Amino acid sequence: MITHYLKIAWRNLLKYKFQSLISALCLSIGIVCFSYTYQFVEAVAPTDHRPHYNRRLNLSLVNNRAFSSNEITRMEEELRHAGVEAMTAYTKGLHTQEVVFFDQEGQERPFLVHYRNADAYYYTYNGISVTGITNEFGPTDVVLSETFAQKAFGNTNPVGMTLCIVNDQSGQLFKVAGVATGKDPNTVPDCYFPVTKPSDNHILYASCYRPEKMDLNSFRSLLEKIAWPDSQGKLIKFQVESESSQHRQTLLAKLLFLLVVSLILVSGLINFLKFTIQMFFNRQRELALRKCLGSDTKGLYGLLASEVILMMTAALLLSLLLTEWTYGLVYSILPMDEVPDICLQDVYLTQLKVYLVIVAVCLLIVSFPLRKLRQVSLYAFLQQSRKKHTFRNAMIGLQLVISMFFAGGVALTWLVSHELLFNKMYNPLPDGEQERIVVLPLKTQYLEKNVQPILAEVRKMSEVEDIISYDISNPTNFHVYTCYERKDNSTAPIVISSGSPRYFRFFHIPMQGKVVPDDASDEIYVSEAFKRLLDADGNTGTVRLEGKDYRIAGVYQALFNEVESEKYVGSVFMPSSHAQRYYIKVTAATDMSSFMKKLDNLCREFVPSTLPLGLMTLDESDEGLNIIQTTHVAMLVLAIVSLLLVILSILSAISMDTVARLKEVAIRKINGATPKDIAWMFGKIYILLFIVTFLLVYPLLFSFMKIIFQGYAIDCIYSWEWPVLIFVSIGSLIAAVLGIKIWQVMKLNPAEVIKRE
Repeated sequence: MITHYLKIAWRNLLKYKFQSLISALCLSIGIVCFSYTYQFVEAVAPTDHRPHYNRRLNLSLVNNRAFSSNEITRMEEELRHAGVEAMTAYTKGLHTQEVVFFDQEGQERPFLVHYRNADAYYYTYNGISVTGITNEFGPTDVVLSETFAQKAFGNTNPVGMTLCIVNDQSGQLFKVAGVATGKDPNTVPDCYFPVTKPSDNHILYASCYRPEKMDLNSFRSLLEKIAWPDSQGKLIKFQVESESSQHRQTLLAKLLFLLVVSLILVSGLINFLKFTIQMFFNRQRELALRKCLGSDTKGLYGLLASEVILMMTAALLLSLLLTEWTYGLVYSILPMDEVPDICLQDVYLTQLKVYLVIVAVCLLIVSFPLRKLRQVSLYAFLQQSRKKHTFRNAMIGLQLVISMFFAGGVALTWLVSHELLFNKMYNPLPDGEQERIVVLPLKTQYLEKNVQPILAEVRKMSEVEDIISYDISNPTNFHVYTCYERKDNSTAPIVISSGSPRYFRFFHIPMQGKVVPDDASDEIYVSEAFKRLLDADGNTGTVRLEGKDYRIAGVYQALFNEVESEKYVGSVFMPSSHAQRYYIKVTAATDMSSFMKKLDNLCREFVPSTLPLGLMTLDESDEGLNIIQTTHVAMLVLAIVSLLLVILSILSAISMDTVARLKEVAIRKINGATPKDIAWMFGKIYILLFIVTFLLVYPLLFSFMKIIFQGYAIDCIYSWEWPVLIFVSIGSLIAAVLGIKIWQVMKLNPAEVIKRE
């Protein structure tokens, strides 16, 4: 019987090849989008499975101030006397350090590592297993993460190797004591250093278990009793937060994010169910005959379930093919370099889990139409009139809501980001020149020591127009500030930057003044906004910053990519011979990929391959802008996918309609129906659905964006352009799909249709 059901299901799918392919494709796209997003969320904020979660506490000082190493030691002693068994100290964020490993053969292996400071109890507290020669870690023991050990040393066991910190004046040697194989609940580093190494100035946090017989309030009282005076003689105040409450907040954020992305999966699932159930209802003559021949509800359900499972399996296979094709494409589209690595096997496993869940859900959903079909008989089929596709139309309306939500979100975030940031950003470079500027950051000591020979060779290249050094840069998400004390003793924050004074000519920034040498430490350039403030205070030729007087060498309009903001009143540029990065401008005819490869090969003559170079173009170098662009790209992809799903859904539905109503169209044309009548007969329900959903989505999206940006003075939300853009763009796509199918129906010869009937 199962073989019979599968055979019938296969024949029906072949009968509607086009609609079957669309349904499977839509569902596979939804599975792929959800699987990628789920793995991305797990990589950024992994699910915490550590035991005794309700007893885990995070300790800090009031105002979220972190501990010093001395305060950690004293607090640990005080809590041990009070009955707290153990406490761990660590740094939450990651630090970067250049180190050199020495293997057993004495060969040097330099690396730029991201490290975390952690004490010996950190691994036990967080369930991180460490494989090594001992479980006791001394003050010079370093633990490597499994990922870094595999990447850096391959199959070679790094335990026992020594390493040193580059430019460490003490010459302290560290030993690799083990490899961490468990999952760190915080961001996974390359390696773990002791708490006080390589610097004792790191910001430390503490965690511990709350004693079983002590509640949270009692523990807070205990901390108040052990408090000691700070450097000013005031008692320090502790702040305690349960990790379970933090976990709930993280879990809620993850669920909300996954819920938004799951709308794509829901849209694909709707398209699948809509086609399957509509096709089942269109076969009521077959079902009525089956019932007359003795088929019961169980047999009908088996037939429908076979079609569902067969279609689902086809969608799963398509999703695996799409994943294989898009895996590398995802990382090439996203502009951020710090996108977490996602294992392809984990994506496949997630897709299999999603497949099993949606099969179970669909098998449950398709049981409901059978309640209606239980009443179907041959006589009832002959007597009943055509039923309205209420379920199908409702599902198409829901898909339109999802697609309009994503499309409106893309339009509004693009408008808001331009109004708040890009339109206020000063960029005097001509079109295309920003892509011709290469950034050479001095991330490692190897590169810093050999940068002059490298630059000497670069200047000889015919493609190079100009090179300047830059010391303090100001990316969008981080600014370096200094304070100017005004005449009325108030302070005004200003952005500070430094580098070669040829900076203004390099970036085509208008500047009135002279170009001073790079080492002119007493000279300074000020922006026009800051100059107006100085004029108001009566300062004409000099300015005092941080207790030092500077002569104003020139006035410029604004720094490159400087944003008008109420947070500061302008900027200053200080000449400096020190460099943290170099900007290399090439000619317009230069092939950038070839030049980047040529520059990379040149740098590799001086820098080992184990150290990163970080070569990039100027438009890729701003981390804050990369985050914004990544968000835009992700939302745009979701919007395109959602629009694709709803268009394919409407295409599938109108195709089913035209096939099922060919005889009616032929009779109407014989009776004098015009093409306008035929077009309105098929298109009116979709036009009505589009108008109703737009009138529903627009006020909801408008209110939602107002709530999100209520703290900002934004005018674009109230503009008429974005709703008109959404209406016209989505409406044009729907009209094009409907027009193609209706035009094909209009070309049919009524005589041919009647003859086939």
